[in-house]
Amino acid sequence: MQDWSKYDDKLLVGFAQEGERRAFSELVQRHQMRVYHTVFGMVGNRDDADDLAQLVFIKAFRSLHRFKGQSQFSTWLYRISINCCLDWIKSQKRKSGVKMDDDWWDRQADSEALFVGAVETDRRVEQVEIREVLGRVMNQMAPVFRSVLVLREINGLSYDEIAKVEGCSVGTVKSRLFRARAQLRSLLVPLREALVA
Repeated sequence: MQDWSKYDDKLLVGFAQEGERRAFSELVQRHQMRVYHTVFGMVGNRDDADDLAQLVFIKAFRSLHRFKGQSQFSTWLYRISINCCLDWIKSQKRKSGVKMDDDWWDRQADSEALFVGAVETDRRVEQVEIREVLGRVMNQMAPVFRSVLVLREINGLSYDEIAKVEGCSVGTVKSRLFRARAQLRSLLVPLREALVA
């Protein structure tokens, strides 16, 4: 049996593009928590984040033949993650805050369940609950600010990496991050005051 863990992402992508599904499964395993944290940071809800993370990998699998290696696989995957979340956010707005129905997910994935959703361990439950509160607060932010904040603060990407994912300059990234952090602080003040009271 092939040990796919010894290959770097670039080689795994090549194998996957040649039709080796186990190579793609290794990529999923390597990147599923980063993708999950990205989408969770954008949508602030575990159930939706699980569904969106799976959708990201389905879209990546279907588009893998178009990946030319001009950026890192992880950068490409972050871009897909952000785009899926932005589509979801737009859809949420159209539905006036109503939770996504099964038909929306079916249209996105054609009922194709290739991967298991993000896995949580018991030791992360408290951290996830804190992130849910933070996610609800971040949901009040504009998606453009939310995405740079998630990529920097949750995923730890550099300014250059974020610029590649977002398709903008490093200066724009820094500006958006400054504004995002300021907006987040202003949104957290009432929450902190409520907890202290």
